[in-house]
Amino acid sequence: MTSESKGRSIVGRIWFGRTRADRADEYLDYNAREGVASIAAKPGCLGVQQFCRIKGDVAEFTVISYWPSVEAMTAMHDDDGDPMRVSHLDRDAEFLLELPDYVEVTELFINHWNDEAAKMPVPRAA
Repeated sequence: MTSESKGRSIVGRIWFGRTRADRADEYLDYNAREGVASIAAKPGCLGVQQFCRIKGDVAEFTVISYWPSVEAMTAMHDDDGDPMRVSHLDRDAEFLLELPDYVEVTELFINHWNDEAAKMPVPRAA
């Protein structure tokens, strides 16, 4: 399978986590600074996105990072460990309702991104 994204295969590494809704903003900021920024700086990372949605009293987080291959995802671990294993942040146990052990991995098949939309600032929810 090849991606329509400039003719190269792209792999998505997908992490899920949940917090109490009343701590969503705090975790969103913490994860952006400590987790997402760290992932984006890893060698081989093509990009990363963080999502959050509130369902009742629970906030669900999804972080998707993009890589040229599963092998490139080994950069997620300084010890060249299993790229499917989660690298928890120092304060994850304080925030998360459970500590997932593994991520999901999937191949990006079609990526039609509007370059103008990508330049727009992301509004913060009220």
